[in-house]
Amino acid sequence: MDSTDGASLPVTEHPLAALATAYADAGMEPSELDYYSTEGWFRNLAANCLQPSERTMVLRAADVVLPLRLRPSRFGPLRGWTARGLSNFYSCRFTPPGLEGGGDSVRAVMALGLALRQRGFATIRFDALDDAPKNALAAGLRRAGWVVEPFEQFGNWYLDTRDLDFDTYWRARPGALRNTGNRRYRALVDRGGACVTCFAAPAVAEAAIAAYESVYTRSWQPAEPFPGYMPGLIRDGLAAGEAQVWVLTAGDQPVAAQVWVRRHNRATIFKLAYDQDWAKHSAGTVLTMAAMRQALSDPSIEEIDFGWGDDPYKQEWLPLRRQRYGIAAYNLRSAIGLAQAVRNLGPRKLRALFGGTKKI
Repeated sequence: MDSTDGASLPVTEHPLAALATAYADAGMEPSELDYYSTEGWFRNLAANCLQPSERTMVLRAADVVLPLRLRPSRFGPLRGWTARGLSNFYSCRFTPPGLEGGGDSVRAVMALGLALRQRGFATIRFDALDDAPKNALAAGLRRAGWVVEPFEQFGNWYLDTRDLDFDTYWRARPGALRNTGNRRYRALVDRGGACVTCFAAPAVAEAAIAAYESVYTRSWQPAEPFPGYMPGLIRDGLAAGEAQVWVLTAGDQPVAAQVWVRRHNRATIFKLAYDQDWAKHSAGTVLTMAAMRQALSDPSIEEIDFGWGDDPYKQEWLPLRRQRYGIAAYNLRSAIGLAQAVRNLGPRKLRALFGGTKKI
């Protein structure tokens, strides 16, 4: 591909409120989108997780659509702007439509990268990328003149559930987990009167939020930095039929809760918590058993994953791992972009990346 290939592609800018228009112009049907590319997902992030100094923008070239968050950056006396994918630590993956790989994706990213350079952005960052988006973004931005550093970011643990029933799945789990789960399930649910409830209808959204937050405030989890985010996800997800809130209740008190998101044939255990006072009863394990049993009885689910991170307990439940990546890109024509590249990479690594020799 010639290095000027992307220069001939028009780049259009949309406000986030017109994301549906950008998708339609790119030939994307809403029903085709990954959960983490839906309009509702990005709208909730933007409504609840932006800093006061940030704003959003959507850029499109050909069939690639990039929802971005723009923030001021500084390096000593230098000032500039950085563009980031519209994601944060809630994002299990960042999956902009059109980045499935191949020459057309790279060409479109090149056009977007040229547009961002022309607008004076100093740096770009993307997080939570699978292989194909990572490769297309890295190749396209390099062709647009950015110095690009992909890096390994976190693991995503998952399970292929095709033709898998719960009993077969459970027999393959570590013995300590099976023994604890079986014993505590009998004690809590079979004999102890605890019950498991799945909130899945829009009419019960507020009850689901109340139960989830009741557990979360008594759990080991730190306080949410964006307290409106999870209620927004639960309301939107239940309204779309793409979220479930699982709750284990003992007496009248919720003691464990999980939020699952489901779209197409994939399910993600998105958030979980249990009351610390019920840790000795393995309340979280009991609830996960119940939710997994239901999920493995649903033939429409072909994969379950654990979202973000390599917490040791995740591989006990979901034994397969894939790598997620980030990308940092620097505009060396920008004073702050050059300064940050030198600081973050060092002269030797910068020369290697600028020469295109660094690959992941």
